[in-house]
Amino acid sequence: EYWIDGDRNKQRRLDNQPWNAEKIRKRVLKWSIFVVISFIIANVFLAYLIGSDKLIQYIKDGPLEHTGTLFPLIIFTAVFYFVFAWFREQVCIIACPYGRLQGVLLDNKSIVVAYDHKRGEGENGRKKFRKGEDREALGHGDCIDCLQCVHVCPTGIDIRNGTQLECVNCTACIDECDHIMESINLPKGLIRYASEDEIEKKEKFKLTARMKGYIAVLVILIGVLFGMLLLRNDVEATVLRLPGQLYEHKEGDIISNVFTYKLINKTTKTIENVSFKLRKYKGEIKLVSNSNTFTVPEQGLAEGTLFIEIDKKDLDGDKNKLMIEVYSGDELKETTTVNFLAPRSYH
Repeated sequence: EYWIDGDRNKQRRLDNQPWNAEKIRKRVLKWSIFVVISFIIANVFLAYLIGSDKLIQYIKDGPLEHTGTLFPLIIFTAVFYFVFAWFREQVCIIACPYGRLQGVLLDNKSIVVAYDHKRGEGENGRKKFRKGEDREALGHGDCIDCLQCVHVCPTGIDIRNGTQLECVNCTACIDECDHIMESINLPKGLIRYASEDEIEKKEKFKLTARMKGYIAVLVILIGVLFGMLLLRNDVEATVLRLPGQLYEHKEGDIISNVFTYKLINKTTKTIENVSFKLRKYKGEIKLVSNSNTFTVPEQGLAEGTLFIEIDKKDLDGDKNKLMIEVYSGDELKETTTVNFLAPRSYH
């Protein structure tokens, strides 16, 4: 918006000027960019809901082939455009919970966008600037009450009243105040990033026990995240009993249970020659297919039905926990467990 419309003063002039060629050109360009960005964000959000592969397939098929998805996409685009074009900072004030959460997280040592009231107010308060006047001798602070910090604030707050819920930390007030201070030959930094203790007690920034605790928690969470990413299996296997089925007692005292399986390939390579094997128990796993091996496509899934058959004498009671190993050739990819049901023994 700054690139197209200019700074705040130029934007105000553009808003107030009649609809001429310049205003139409800038408005159409800006709104078009907002629509494109909104459409991209809506597609990313849709990809999160339905999966990127399915979204790409929908795009290849054409929008009219999937009107049930097209209309929500248009609605999301309109919502995001509404936020960009008009609602803007009101999202931070009304919808975003961070403004309310920060009241719990902040203390006197927290660094925020702050007005240095000690320097700005002086002994006798702020006063309009007069050239050649000795403000320090008169007891007035460096704030000349120009209200520029209020005018440039997108949420319309006065930062001189302290930290407020509506502050979105855009630092527009800092830039404007520094510009004013330079123009009247006063030091910059009347509004700056600072803590309450730095302003009141002139304390330099240092890590507090609370900050160290937050850093430790953050490091632990990041470590856990990276650990999960590095240690995760290439394949996620789920084997579940077919609903409503118990067991089948076959010839030769063989007990059979039926299960459904689902394998998710988390890699970008096809996993071939996939098979199931039992750990500990002697038995046989039979897939409901022409072969006992199959392929899982890259970033895809494979699902089907399988039977597990075990001799009754090898079972311990009516409920047995089986470990099923998933192999790709001779390489173990994943291990999962299922409950295998059998006739209850009364001896």
